[in-house]
Amino acid sequence: MYWKSLALSVALSAHEAAAAPSHALMARQFATASMLRFQCSQLVIDRIDPLVQPDVLPAAHMHQIVGGNAFNVSMPPLELDPSLEATCTTCDFSEDLSNYWTANLYFKARNGTFKRVPQMVNLGLSGREGVTVYYIPPYDGKSTVTAFPKVSCKLLKLVNT
Repeated sequence: MYWKSLALSVALSAHEAAAAPSHALMARQFATASMLRFQCSQLVIDRIDPLVQPDVLPAAHMHQIVGGNAFNVSMPPLELDPSLEATCTTCDFSEDLSNYWTANLYFKARNGTFKRVPQMVNLGLSGREGVTVYYIPPYDGKSTVTAFPKVSCKLLKLVNT
């Protein structure tokens, strides 16, 4: 019985590969694609959101923040580049001084109390709670990914007015 199932699955796989060479090509491209994956430990859990509620402390909701130590309640994008202000990071990739923040998930007990559900580090990585950061290239084989260009604050102010 198992041999028949195995033979059928091999035959179907061979048929699919012959019928759709573009799919096989995409699979090979994916298998050889470079990817950067690293973990960032928890920096702080706080009621801060400089994008949705800038300069508001406490914010109306909680976040877990990871990354560079320049994270702040006030981070005006036209005036502050946190990755240039930070001096250290909770990320394993020490050159990444960016910040990443995620919403917190809470469990509500029968007695009505709430307990934060800790975020876990992915298998193979070590850290204190936190997140796993992925940088993945495009899969179409044509697109290129480049860093955001450095733009002066004066130019940004002109564009945003």
